[in-house]
Amino acid sequence: MDWLELAVAADEEAVDAVAEVLRAHGHGVAIDEPFVQPRIDEAPQPDPSRRPIVKTYIPDDEKAPGIQQEVEHALWHLGQLRAVEPLGILRIAEEDWANSWKPFFPVLHLGRRTVIVPAWRRHHRQEGEIIVRLDPGLAFGTGMHPTTRLCLQGVEEMCRQGDRVLDVGTGSGILSIAAARLGAARVVGVDTDPIAARAARANVRLNHVSRTVRIFEGSLPDGLPIGRAAQIRGDRGPFNLILANVTARVNAALAPAMAPLLAPGGHLVASGILADTADMVSEAFAAVGLRTERVEPDGDWVAITASPTL
Repeated sequence: MDWLELAVAADEEAVDAVAEVLRAHGHGVAIDEPFVQPRIDEAPQPDPSRRPIVKTYIPDDEKAPGIQQEVEHALWHLGQLRAVEPLGILRIAEEDWANSWKPFFPVLHLGRRTVIVPAWRRHHRQEGEIIVRLDPGLAFGTGMHPTTRLCLQGVEEMCRQGDRVLDVGTGSGILSIAAARLGAARVVGVDTDPIAARAARANVRLNHVSRTVRIFEGSLPDGLPIGRAAQIRGDRGPFNLILANVTARVNAALAPAMAPLLAPGGHLVASGILADTADMVSEAFAAVGLRTERVEPDGDWVAITASPTL
């Protein structure tokens, strides 16, 4: 199957809203932050002269023209409030999409211990390293974006031996696998995108953590399995740690569903949040009994750590 890449450049203030529009119509959302690197030995820096680009993908089939029209209509309304550029469309063959970027995906050292190793690369494990082997395929979540890095830092710091962990918007499964590697007894990942769910399951098998990690397609709470067996396994919580690397609006919308799933003394790490929307998310958490303990920044993005007030 061929796919269409829908891409929109927008001001930082509009990125979250544009991402919600594309997420509602496509498979996953990626945000390309513009950077400059004056010298090869210097770290990349944000480029304020260019706008971020938000992308999603849809099948190139008979439904594509209608989806494109709906997206353009929604973006036009957003453009009346913020700077949103016209929708760009690029046709991509699935094989090219899945493989063409692989040479540019390096071994990534994130946090204090976690190392993301592409499935097609070799890496000699050093003492103390937590290895996550990854083939994102057509899903999102490679560890390169600040939102994923912030969540990985939270996993390293807060995941304890024997914990139950919920990964909301699991994407490629990177956070679920890291939690299993760090000693979680049970990890449940959910994603509304069937492509992401399939990729996450494949990565769980690749990392040999299928006994610990289970991936489900859906949102909360309906995406969690039902029945006595699921309760015994801990697939419905309560969870010691919840990871929600989605968007600010989705975090706020899911707050009433996530709060009851969090165990007393547990922590929620919410990412995918632009700094200027952090207060909105914290207010949504407070309304359901979650206290914001910390706001951790990474460029224009933040992760919020919250816990039950009682």
